[in-house]
Amino acid sequence: MEEFDSRLENLKQLLTSQSRQNWLFGAGISFDSNIPLMYPLTKRVEKIIEDDSEAKEKEILAALKADLTDDCHVEHYLSHLGDLLAISERSKDKAAHLGANRYTSEELRNLYLEIIKAIGGIVRYGYVAANVERGIEEEIGNAESPIVEIEPHFKFIEALLINQSNLERRSKTTFFTTNYDTLLEDALALHKKVVCDGFSGGAVGFWNAEREFSNTAIDSNTYHLYKLHGSIDWHRDNNLGLVRARYGTKYLSDPANIMIYPQATKYVETQKDPFASLFLGLRKTLMAGEQNTLITCGYSFGDDHINAEIESALRSESNQTTVIAFIQEAQRDDVVVNKTLDDWLSCPKIGSRVYVAGELGIYHNSTTPLAEPEANNYNWWRFDGLTDFIKTGDAS
Repeated sequence: MEEFDSRLENLKQLLTSQSRQNWLFGAGISFDSNIPLMYPLTKRVEKIIEDDSEAKEKEILAALKADLTDDCHVEHYLSHLGDLLAISERSKDKAAHLGANRYTSEELRNLYLEIIKAIGGIVRYGYVAANVERGIEEEIGNAESPIVEIEPHFKFIEALLINQSNLERRSKTTFFTTNYDTLLEDALALHKKVVCDGFSGGAVGFWNAEREFSNTAIDSNTYHLYKLHGSIDWHRDNNLGLVRARYGTKYLSDPANIMIYPQATKYVETQKDPFASLFLGLRKTLMAGEQNTLITCGYSFGDDHINAEIESALRSESNQTTVIAFIQEAQRDDVVVNKTLDDWLSCPKIGSRVYVAGELGIYHNSTTPLAEPEANNYNWWRFDGLTDFIKTGDAS
């Protein structure tokens, strides 16, 4: 009990007293906002392609699924298509083979853009998959009746920045996210916070990262937001370049131009803007010389590039970064939390600077959880549970 209390107090101190606090979010934080996780998203994308696309796109998608392992999802589809497109662009006949079939770069690109378009609509308007066991019926959002809710994000920002106004005044808080949705920046704006996301301008903005992210002496009401995988309101225009735009405007209304990228092809894409600037921001933040806390929620540590940046910082001799991961344990085979966090927790060099707040308790320097005697499972790994923990300090 004393050891658990000690670790719990460490977590509270790291959440409230550090001068540099950084948050990394993944898809899990938007689940309660009616934006699906990866596999329900994949099923919905497949249904949209089946219902709305041409025969050739359906054929290529079927061939793609047959060529990949059964556990692959829509980001893997995009990654595989990206690889095939690269091959087709290099080949003399501008084509690539998928299984026994040959497809032109144009045919492959058409499916790629159809998938991007489908993802954009799902994330923008929301989708809830049917779940018979839980009595949940399928719910599909659209432009006339969107079902995306901002309340979970609004409450989190309120707990983090409004209820703890003393923390806001004395600390620098930076946000990173792999999510395509706009809920985080919307919640910040609704709380009258200024969001710096790399764009200059108004409702329509142009990519100007060198200027927007260069100001490190920002005031306490301004927050840097790095959208590491892009966003549903980012568009690549042949003439205007990268633009953040209102959806549905006539001059920037092609949903196929949305700038989102699958994680599996991230290494290539992060060598080019906008992603080069975004990952440079992550690297600089993690490698800061002073004490630094990185807190994750909804992030499953499935992006190897992001994980590599975090591990590089942890292993740097002069680095003072501490990682706190709010996450549910996998508890399968020989994996306790997940492979990445298990390795970090067990590593003598970096394990002391890694905390995991899981459903079964707190992990620190070990893959054995610490918990209160006879405690029920903790819910702080959920976005709403984390919000309550920040607000009350109560782990139960």
